[in-house]
Amino acid sequence: MSGAVSYQRVRDHLVRLKMDAALVALDDILERGQKEEKLPVEVIDELLERELNARFEKRVRVNLRVSGLHVKKRLEDFDFQAQPQVPRQVIEELATLRFLHNGENVLFLGPCGVGKTHLAIGLALKAIEAGHRVYFLTLHDLVTRSRLAREHNRLEALLRSIMRVDLFVLDELGFLSLEPNDAALLFEVINKRYQLQKSTIVTSNKSFGQWGETFPDTTLAVALLDRLLHHATTVNIRGESYRLRHRREAGLIGNISKKEE
Repeated sequence: MSGAVSYQRVRDHLVRLKMDAALVALDDILERGQKEEKLPVEVIDELLERELNARFEKRVRVNLRVSGLHVKKRLEDFDFQAQPQVPRQVIEELATLRFLHNGENVLFLGPCGVGKTHLAIGLALKAIEAGHRVYFLTLHDLVTRSRLAREHNRLEALLRSIMRVDLFVLDELGFLSLEPNDAALLFEVINKRYQLQKSTIVTSNKSFGQWGETFPDTTLAVALLDRLLHHATTVNIRGESYRLRHRREAGLIGNISKKEE
């Protein structure tokens, strides 16, 4: 078989295997391989690596697009000096994503504006960039989507989409008082992910003792907490809101006393 025929067969195989990145890079890799007198196996290795890298990058792009993350807040941009109560070492450990591989949860607690959502999104981005599937929802969005899905007999499909991802991020738990059906759905989500040993990140402006205010049934709140906290890291943030501090520094508001905080 001539070289020209073999070359065309390779191109045809790459097309049939849908190895688009390898097909684009084929001529360049073959040419450099010939100039550098590389072994055939080295050429094949480089070709496959180019394809794998392209597929991984595509997977990251797709995961980011369907994740529900509308803003990119990276951990590297978090201002630890402004929030000294945030334990940097704990955040750096979480950034390794060992919690995700171990099926553990993360809970960020604290008042509005102290960086809970920033940290949750930062971890979610780390997970996506490592090739994991992520789904981000506020509690309000979860309730709204679940009610709409229930009306259209699509609730099971919504639950499957949440169960399928490696990391589920539930933002702003505590900002909304739940109706019985909504509370039952939230418990089902957390309970199923607990059984599957899949990680969930929750942010809340309420302490654990106040979660009963969000749920119509305190027993349900306790049961949900039991599953979330079984294997979890809790980061309790106490400090002033970024927005309030910036407004005060700009002279838009006066100093707030500790009693008022």
